[in-house]
Amino acid sequence: MNYKTSYWLMRILGIGGILVMLIGGLTNQVVVGGIGIACVLAGTLQMNFFYHCPHCKRDLPKRTLPKTCPYCKTPLD
Repeated sequence: MNYKTSYWLMRILGIGGILVMLIGGLTNQVVVGGIGIACVLAGTLQMNFFYHCPHCKRDLPKRTLPKTCPYCKTPLD
């Protein structure tokens, strides 16, 4: 998996997981809340494994999708 896919997967799983947790909390369904927690954890774990520079292998900043690596200054394409 490349860094762009990892970035967007983390965003989708994070926001979706939070929404599912809210729905589970509002409807008092523990299983639905647990599914939301699992989504957020899965998104975070995959980002820790796959969101890195393809050249120098260092972790990229988590808040943005950079155009160049902040460490090796190589364009990310």
